[in-house]
Amino acid sequence: MKKKIMFIQLIMSFLMFFLSAGPACTQTVPFETIGRGDISYYRYSDSDFSGAEMVIRDQKTWQWFWFLHTQGIEPAPPLPNVHFSRETILAVLLGYNTSGGGPSIEIQSIEEVTAGAAGKANVKGLRAIIAENREPGPLDVITNPYHIVKVASSRSVIFDHQPGGMTCTDNLQCGENEFCLFPEGQCSGPGSCTPKPDVCIEIYSPVCGCDMKTYGNQCEAYSNGVSILYKGECSGVAGVK
Repeated sequence: MKKKIMFIQLIMSFLMFFLSAGPACTQTVPFETIGRGDISYYRYSDSDFSGAEMVIRDQKTWQWFWFLHTQGIEPAPPLPNVHFSRETILAVLLGYNTSGGGPSIEIQSIEEVTAGAAGKANVKGLRAIIAENREPGPLDVITNPYHIVKVASSRSVIFDHQPGGMTCTDNLQCGENEFCLFPEGQCSGPGSCTPKPDVCIEIYSPVCGCDMKTYGNQCEAYSNGVSILYKGECSGVAGVK
């Protein structure tokens, strides 16, 4: 298992090198949540456990992790089906906490990143944007918050952890190159400060933004600091972008 972790870290290092070598293009990709909650039993009682991020690419490792993750549940939930020939599991855990109702962790979005310098082949990978809250909650319980998702396979994965207390209600509460991102279909309520994409791929896949303007694709909306109301062109709205 240590060899697998070292290999994953090596791949991540190569990806970060290429990302720094030339301009990057990003495009948000869909993913499916397998589980999210306050208690993962993976190293649940280990007070030295400060959290983990995992990329699982094979059935044997998936079975091993799922057994440890669910070992405190009776009856144990069945192992979710994953087609590792085309899918990968990403899992993030916040680590040992002594309170509930506050600490949390979430994979908020996943971006496909394409980057390269002149004379070099482009490198494709995934960047997972992680929101975490380590502020103590009101409940006196031991927790180990987690989020496990399934996404299309990619050569490399990097995890981008956002600072704590990142919830927002509008763009003014975020940094200079960030915007307040709401889940698709929501244009108000708590969101998260998310970096604006630097470059977008010119693919026409229209979305209707929360400002009721049509954008060429999701990345274009995000680069303008606008969340997505729904996929497709805005209907019956004047001043379409």
